[in-house]
Amino acid sequence: MGENHQQEWNLLLPLLPAVLIVPILAALGVEPLDLGFAAILAPLLMFPIVLLVGQIWNGNEVWVGKLKEGGILALASLAISFIAAFWMIVHFLGLHEKKVHGDSITWLNFDVLSHDGTQWTVDAGFTNISFGIWLDSVSIMLLFVATFLCFLICWFAIGYMTTDDINSNRNHRFFAEFILFSMGMFGMVLADSFLWLFIFWEIMGLCSYLLIGFYYWKESAAAAAKKAFMTTRVGDVFLMVGLLMLYDIYGSLDFAVVFDDPSTGVGGTIVEASRLQPALLMLFIGCVGKSAQFPLHVWLPDAMEGPTPVSALIHAATMVNAGLYLVARMVPFVDVYHHGVPGMEELGLIVAWIGGITAFMAASIAFVQNDIKKVLAYSTMSQLAYIFLGLGSALYLLAADHHHAGYFVLGGALFHLFNHAMAKGMLFMASGSVIHEVHHAHHDLHHHGHHDDHHEEFDPQDMRNMGGLASKMPVTSVAMMLGSMSIIGIPLVGGFWSKEAIIAETWLGALEYEPLLLGPAILAVMTAGMTGFYMTRMWMMTFAGQPKHEASAHVHESTPWIKTPLVTLSIVTATTGALLASMHVGEFLSGEEAGFHLGVLDALKHTFFPEKQALMVVGYTTIALSSLVGPIIAMKVHGGKLAEGESANGIVAWLVDLSSVFRPMDVSGMANSRLAESLQNRLHFDDLYEWAISKTITPMSAFSAWFDANVIDGIVKLVERTSVSGSMWIRTYTTGSTRDYILMAAVGALSIFALIMGVSQ
Repeated sequence: MGENHQQEWNLLLPLLPAVLIVPILAALGVEPLDLGFAAILAPLLMFPIVLLVGQIWNGNEVWVGKLKEGGILALASLAISFIAAFWMIVHFLGLHEKKVHGDSITWLNFDVLSHDGTQWTVDAGFTNISFGIWLDSVSIMLLFVATFLCFLICWFAIGYMTTDDINSNRNHRFFAEFILFSMGMFGMVLADSFLWLFIFWEIMGLCSYLLIGFYYWKESAAAAAKKAFMTTRVGDVFLMVGLLMLYDIYGSLDFAVVFDDPSTGVGGTIVEASRLQPALLMLFIGCVGKSAQFPLHVWLPDAMEGPTPVSALIHAATMVNAGLYLVARMVPFVDVYHHGVPGMEELGLIVAWIGGITAFMAASIAFVQNDIKKVLAYSTMSQLAYIFLGLGSALYLLAADHHHAGYFVLGGALFHLFNHAMAKGMLFMASGSVIHEVHHAHHDLHHHGHHDDHHEEFDPQDMRNMGGLASKMPVTSVAMMLGSMSIIGIPLVGGFWSKEAIIAETWLGALEYEPLLLGPAILAVMTAGMTGFYMTRMWMMTFAGQPKHEASAHVHESTPWIKTPLVTLSIVTATTGALLASMHVGEFLSGEEAGFHLGVLDALKHTFFPEKQALMVVGYTTIALSSLVGPIIAMKVHGGKLAEGESANGIVAWLVDLSSVFRPMDVSGMANSRLAESLQNRLHFDDLYEWAISKTITPMSAFSAWFDANVIDGIVKLVERTSVSGSMWIRTYTTGSTRDYILMAAVGALSIFALIMGVSQ
């Protein structure tokens, strides 16, 4: 970035008109709910502008210096989306309604031709395909998360992407794909039907392929993009089948129709669980692919090949949260207290078990990762699995008519989605800040000749090349500490409140209602302790101890474009968890209450002193494992004081000092064990996938290629050869003599006449 920060801040002036657009629209009489269209249209319209202008003005001084290769324009469009979303949210909260359906825009009318066995008729069943805005507690929470984080990540990306020469003259493509991705998430959250949800869902899938493979000339990035695209497409096929099954049951995919009375289908028929449950299972498989859950999880770690802002976008603001959102949309189908379909308990158990298995598996693999982004990637898988566990428990409890317990864990799961998104967005941006500065420090050392080996292989993402950065990156170290504390579940910080709710209610369901929930409940507690270890390990390897590489000793924080989002999210992570918990946000998010209500003491009592003694034991066991046992072991292995003469700011200095108190622990034996090797190889899931692909898809692809080359092309070439030979034969009769042509015409006419006469007789 430039040396003068004031000049950099002046680049934000084009945002002022964007900030005023929503208030102007409101002043002109545009309904608050209709502003949802503005939230979607702003990035959609800016997408071709950034792409085309960037292609034309590539290298232009104004385009590069003033507009940051389209980054400022992208930020302006996302500012419009965020302000529009905030305006709608305030309006919704003021209504004190549980759901609001805005006016729809009819965009397509057509009739369908059908045949009843005797005659053709025109069926008007598809005469009104429209798009409208659907707001409830789930959608406004995810809308805020998406618009807020997309804006901050784009801000971060301006500083991250435009300072590396490798991205020069191609950032316009990055920012265009970025805002199109964001638009897909906004549209999916606001859509009032499963049809439009699926359309925006696929837009995100396409953009994820483009963004993960942004460095397409790198073989690893290209492979990761294809892996993500193909794996998620597997889930999407099942999702599409499930939507077709839903349409067959209800005759519509509109939320207003489907959710009005899920127990009643087309023509007032009673919907049976044996018919609905397979449809929802198909939808759930789509969610498993999108949210990288077992067994369709293999794409997410490789997605780290994309630029760090892409990682933050996929892991925090969009993409992986889409699957969770769709599972949350299944609640009305199973809630027997509100016209749900009886007999859907198995669906909840399946979702809970997938969540429990994925949480434990991902946390195990995160133990041995040395790439800072891959640690966070597996952390994302594990924390999303917590949310799936909570949603699965909610689905089971609601299906079994334990509605109060079901609503409580549903609210906790959705609250954890919020806490995780804020913390993980900050963590990925903090990791990007570390990678960015370590890379530039290493580059500067070589550029100025401080290192003799200019061909040294150096990975700026490897934590074994870091250490001691707490004194050199104060903002980043604080942000990563607070984000890690939220993910771990340190008492009173961010994710603590929501994680405790998920674990407690899952155990309640296991102890009082369904023993089959005991397995996921145990895995959840074990994962909590494991999370405390690997998140503390990541922080210690990065910020504590001595610098492990010369580059780490020359790192410094430089750009406000990177620091500003970190400071913002640090404040949000540190404060909003406790604040929202005291406002009983879980009851609001579950739909049990239409608004918030303050109850600080009630929240503290329910969390630390529950009425059931068994839940108190589970809660304090979880706190001990996650906040004490796991972090202490990590500090014994990877902690240590900073280099002599170095000091960290007071907010993190205590953590560095604490890590040096514990006697160092030697884990070299475990690090070289077969189990560690297996975890390094991701429990060999990738090998299994490659073997399965080599035995199935590869032979099918080879056969398809052979069939195309020898059968399809063979037929085409045969027709071609026949046409050529036929034309050559006809040419022999093309003499140019009028007499010959008249004779041919006469013979032909006589032949046709004779044929007609013969047929008529």
